[in-house]
Amino acid sequence: MICYALLAHEDEKGLLQQVRNIKKYNRDDVFIVLYNGGHNRKFGKKVAKKEKIQICPYSRPFEPKGTGRMFYDVARWLEETKVKYDYLVYFESDMMFVNHGFEDTLDELLKDHDCVWKIARTISDPHKTKWEPGKMMLEVIEPWVDIFPGGTLTRTFNPLQTYRRSMISKMLKKIHPDRLEEFFSKVKIRCMGEMLYPSLAAACGAKIRTFPGATKKFLRWRPPLTVKDIKRAKEKNNIFAVHPVKDKEVREWIYKNL
Repeated sequence: MICYALLAHEDEKGLLQQVRNIKKYNRDDVFIVLYNGGHNRKFGKKVAKKEKIQICPYSRPFEPKGTGRMFYDVARWLEETKVKYDYLVYFESDMMFVNHGFEDTLDELLKDHDCVWKIARTISDPHKTKWEPGKMMLEVIEPWVDIFPGGTLTRTFNPLQTYRRSMISKMLKKIHPDRLEEFFSKVKIRCMGEMLYPSLAAACGAKIRTFPGATKKFLRWRPPLTVKDIKRAKEKNNIFAVHPVKDKEVREWIYKNL
């Protein structure tokens, strides 16, 4: 069973379309946990009731540089409630599915691995990386070497980060919750989720692999995907979820036509 940790904070109609899209393209037992990152505490409750999804009780309004804890909050809640999932997947509000078969593909990709991401890169020298979040983290990493062993970062791209449940359990046990809370309260760097979880996984000895090359073209930071892009993605049977679906018109086209 796949569990999707879904980060969203506004647009109830868009959330409903996205949840139904996830359900359409996944197995019947798919488990969706909404993380409400907005100030409206009622956001998502109607969709949750209608579509029978869960809302993470640890949800909190996120700051511009504070979305990194979302995955941790969902993971610890799943651990506490003993939800028996196989894979935990990081999903954002601007993602949609275009093809079936994602879980079958995960079964194959993770047969002998613990996690699969878009990219997997190691950064250890702030002077040898152009990626600003990594540079900033390395400059303040010394007090946090228990979280980032050896002062080294492993980084990826947030959308579609996927981990086996067994690896999530190891990651949660590695660092005491109080220590992680201290980290979240003191370190305010954007894209933290792209460094923290991959680094914890690597520190736990995870066997890591990346998605096939074609996936990366439709799982990008920018520019936003167009309907033309979506049609091309639909033609490729190894493309499943796409990002970023920023335009309402594109999301609605996917919802109504695919």
